[in-house]
Amino acid sequence: MQLPPLNRVPFSAPPPDSAERFDAWLEEEPGQALLAEERDMLADWLPRQVGQRAVEVGCGRGRDMLSGIPLPWRTSVAAPGFEGAGIIGEPHQLPLAKASVDVMLLHHCLEFTRDPHRVLREAARTVAPGGALAVMGFHPVSALGLSRWLPGRPRPPWAGRYFTPGRTTDWLQVLGFEVDGMASGFYTVPFSALARGRLRLLAWLGHFLWPRHGGSYLLVARKRAGMMRPLPSRQRGARRPTVIPVPVARWRGVSRLDGGE
Repeated sequence: MQLPPLNRVPFSAPPPDSAERFDAWLEEEPGQALLAEERDMLADWLPRQVGQRAVEVGCGRGRDMLSGIPLPWRTSVAAPGFEGAGIIGEPHQLPLAKASVDVMLLHHCLEFTRDPHRVLREAARTVAPGGALAVMGFHPVSALGLSRWLPGRPRPPWAGRYFTPGRTTDWLQVLGFEVDGMASGFYTVPFSALARGRLRLLAWLGHFLWPRHGGSYLLVARKRAGMMRPLPSRQRGARRPTVIPVPVARWRGVSRLDGGE
């Protein structure tokens, strides 16, 4: 299945160690502030999910981003070399059966992988019909995204490919998903707490003036259920009649009495 092409931007290829560096950055104070806002975004969506199995897929260790989901079984997938996950595997080659997951979260997997198309195809393979797929990503048209143009920003979280929600929606629709909605957050830049405090006005303005252009976005999609195809008849030798008998009702004649109505 051919997906729409990637955007040709200067950040076309993430460095080989970008996933490891981004995972380490999430342990720092700006990364923890980002995770806190992303958990707030998920808090409104997770309680409404139904099913049996939920899986979080990230580019580093498991972050337990699905802790508020009411499903009886949940786990996370981490690449080899990372800790804190229940399953070890690559995002583009998940050790999960086809149509075995009811809810899946891709947590910043597309930005720090060499083949985001393959990651999405693998997620589409494992999500069951009617299941939910959530994509957490960085918005390129945001304070965080535009700060990549500042000098000296080749490090995380800027060292990755950012895709707009519109482009990600196109890919999901090609793979048989219908987008249910989008949430946005983190309207500041991922600097130190002191620097973010001085930019409080920027975050306030972003929340009210461009609410769909936060630095981090959550895109939620539902996998379309396939139509049932009837099985062919086992009577291969039986000829199909060209004339089909149709039952005809028999009417009894009713005589009208003279002088009646």
